[in-house]
Amino acid sequence: MKRLIALFLLSLGLGLGGLYLATREALFSPATYAPTELSTGLLALAVVMLLALWGAPVVKLMVLARAQGIRVAPGNAFMAHVAQVFGSAMTPSGTGGGPLLLLALERVGVPAGTGLGIAVQLFVLDLATLGVLIPVGLVYLLAVSPIALSPLLSWLAGAAALVALAGSVALVLFPRPLTRLIHALSRWRPLARFARGLKRMAGDYHASARAFRGMPFATWLGLLAVNLAAWLANFALFWALLAMYGAQVKLLDVLSVLSIITLFAFFVPTPGASGVLELLLGLGLSGGAQSSIAAPVLWWRAGTFYLAYLLGPICAWVLLAHNPPKWLRRRRRTDSSGAA
Repeated sequence: MKRLIALFLLSLGLGLGGLYLATREALFSPATYAPTELSTGLLALAVVMLLALWGAPVVKLMVLARAQGIRVAPGNAFMAHVAQVFGSAMTPSGTGGGPLLLLALERVGVPAGTGLGIAVQLFVLDLATLGVLIPVGLVYLLAVSPIALSPLLSWLAGAAALVALAGSVALVLFPRPLTRLIHALSRWRPLARFARGLKRMAGDYHASARAFRGMPFATWLGLLAVNLAAWLANFALFWALLAMYGAQVKLLDVLSVLSIITLFAFFVPTPGASGVLELLLGLGLSGGAQSSIAAPVLWWRAGTFYLAYLLGPICAWVLLAHNPPKWLRRRRRTDSSGAA
């Protein structure tokens, strides 16, 4: 628990530091946190978007698991998603999100290889969505929006979008490299005791990748639509908070800028991109109204990121108390006896 609190304080401190660089003394002014345009409509929109951005990933997990012949209950899918966000919040560049998602899915009865496949597939969907949103946003920013992007940033954003699209396609079409890597690990002497489990994991992952690639076109479209809705809900929540605090920023401006910032944040070596994300948001959207940006950024990060520090330990406790299915326990015993 002490380590968790320390990580939370580190992340919060980095976030406040980045926001201070963008807003300076406005961050500490009590007037900054008094909403000036609070209305029932904006409040209702914020609540709906918050529920949508936490609910849409649950639907994605259930659909992906169902496409691979496994039923995952909504509550279990929610806990697995929270585990993924919690893992991302605690590790540099979000590297812990995938492993914790895999562990959570295995705890509720999803084989490790299939869970790895689902984690990769969620990443593919995110890359594909951002790879589409960013070029559209760039066209809007350059042709319509008053927000000025430097030529270098525009080229970097465009290149990043192309890389994201190419990466998503490669992960779908070519699952064998990761399969071969897992097989290679099974032959590594220090991991000899896990050889049978790793080989089974490689087979399950390859089957998962084939099932994902072979999904009906309608299922593909549905998944992409749900994923797009999740990202747009995330961005629209931030716009609603900005509007509550009187920031004169258009919704399309927020969607376009946040799409670019989010993709760059994947490569920031701090937990959840803390500090850098807040700085980029403050510089990119303040537009001179610095007193109106600090509170929306803090509330947005609280609802989309810091909430995981509260929900994560609760879900972890529930998952640890959850007995895996009998078939999964038998498989583990078989792998252990084979290793022995």
